[in-house]
Amino acid sequence: MYNRFSASNGSIAFWSRLRKNFKVASSLNAFIDDNGGVVKETDKMLEMAAGYYENLFKEPVVFRPHPHIDSPELIWDNYDEVIPPITLSELMKVVTKRKKKHSVDAHGISSFMFQFIPTPFWIGLLNIFNLSLSSFVGPSYWKTVKMKLLAKKDSVCLVSDTRPISLLDVFLKILERLFLERFQKILCNRGILHDSQSGFRSNFRLQSRVLLLIDQISSLMSSSAPVATVFVDFKQAFDQLWWDGCIGKLLRLGIPKAYVLWIGTWLRDRKGFIEIRGNRSSYFSILKGGPQGSCFTPTLFITYHSDMWTFLEISLPNFFADDLACVLS
Repeated sequence: MYNRFSASNGSIAFWSRLRKNFKVASSLNAFIDDNGGVVKETDKMLEMAAGYYENLFKEPVVFRPHPHIDSPELIWDNYDEVIPPITLSELMKVVTKRKKKHSVDAHGISSFMFQFIPTPFWIGLLNIFNLSLSSFVGPSYWKTVKMKLLAKKDSVCLVSDTRPISLLDVFLKILERLFLERFQKILCNRGILHDSQSGFRSNFRLQSRVLLLIDQISSLMSSSAPVATVFVDFKQAFDQLWWDGCIGKLLRLGIPKAYVLWIGTWLRDRKGFIEIRGNRSSYFSILKGGPQGSCFTPTLFITYHSDMWTFLEISLPNFFADDLACVLS
């Protein structure tokens, strides 16, 4: 016990075991309906969950005209820049680095199976990937999402108190990773992301942002200035992404047309289903939001909101992906 605050193997083991006693169970046993009744039947639970998430992902209501989609299109110097094709070595590098998980997607395929797939298959998949990047198309088969629900707190809860875990197509996730690397180069070359954003960015440590926030508050307080800090958590941030507005804004930010067209294809025509206890719900359309579990969704989100800091110049803004801390004095 006396070593529990030291950096030792015994300390790590102590806190790891202790943490399990305070962890809230995430298993889902039943739903609470609108009348306060408990619903345990799997079929009824699936019907309730599918109805809730279909409504959550319905197309947003937008008041027109809107500057993101109704303003004249801007033509930047990189407007006609194409997406660089993928090489086989690049593809295999991403495949090799992927974690070999046993969880399967909507089609029963897991990344654990990658080690058993022969090279000729990857060569064929490489051609499909490059065709997708050059012609902005993609198999609709890849856009089916399996969603598993975890309870946020109690195992018997409202449907709204569940956390959906999306299992995306394993091959589409590889293409997303390859596209993300190319998209990040565009963001870097154009300097689109402001230094106040530390979430989901390479060479930007979240710990450094927290230390900077503390330093900002301490510096202002040391000069006897009144200080207030406003903390904002964007509710269901990724799930509320407006597709048309995002695409229109990317063009105005100077993202090449080819990249924007591919992103539009990647976002649209999605559908999903809920799985509970091995049973599936009916399919429902997904008409807004970025795919949860995708490596590209967080970067797309922070790009969409990359100019938010310009509206907060009276404060010292600190962004942590979909969280914000503003220091005012």
